[in-house]
Amino acid sequence: MDIPVKRWYEAVQNRYSQQKYMAKEIKEFTLRSLGNKVEKLNKIYPEVRIEILPNSIKEILPALKGKYGNFTESPAFIAFIINDKGEHRWTKMGYIGEAAILEATALGLGSCWIAGRYLKGKSDFNIDLKRGERLVAVSPLGYSSESYNLTRHFISKLFPHRDRKNVKELCPDGYDPDWPSWVKNAIKIASYAPSRLNRQPWRFYYGENKLLLDSVGEPSSYKRLECGISLLHLEVGALDSGAEGKIKFGGLGLASFIKNR
Repeated sequence: MDIPVKRWYEAVQNRYSQQKYMAKEIKEFTLRSLGNKVEKLNKIYPEVRIEILPNSIKEILPALKGKYGNFTESPAFIAFIINDKGEHRWTKMGYIGEAAILEATALGLGSCWIAGRYLKGKSDFNIDLKRGERLVAVSPLGYSSESYNLTRHFISKLFPHRDRKNVKELCPDGYDPDWPSWVKNAIKIASYAPSRLNRQPWRFYYGENKLLLDSVGEPSSYKRLECGISLLHLEVGALDSGAEGKIKFGGLGLASFIKNR
């Protein structure tokens, strides 16, 4: 995947989940730029795809099973769709989906991952799915409302990652402060990924130029998706530190970043 490293590295550090949006249409240039990126992302893995829909997030939420926050209307939303026969499809969905989210952030748009089982017919608006496809998550898309909960907004902007687990907890086999700088930066940035109820299910293992990512406990479908989100952050952190390499899905864990020798 073509990763604009500096652009997304900054987006990782600045982004936080947003529920309140301005009643303002997304600029045509911004929407077109994001659409172009999504079109490229959709060509990477046939198991997953993304759609940007010009509808409010509130139109689709009644069809998602689960409890969510108090979202306002949004000018658009993103749909994250998987093919049920795809290998590593959940991890790949998180990885590709977060690429769209980070690009949206870099373009000045707010977002919020909302995962849940899609119940067709439960809302007035239905997603057009192909045979074998399933909607697994959505995200509102728009400009954040400046006026909502100013205290939370201010704190989130100053300390967006104040509630992250300690890196030692995230490395069950031990965290070595003498590890290469790219490994430490990759783990730090990977730990900033969003997850349901902030459970942070990812764990990291390093050895022989390979940084492995796995889930704590049994990797459910949505834990895999969340680890896929973290995987993209991990890659961005590694690349930002000058480590060239590639992503490999499967193996001992859910996925790995393998540094070129």
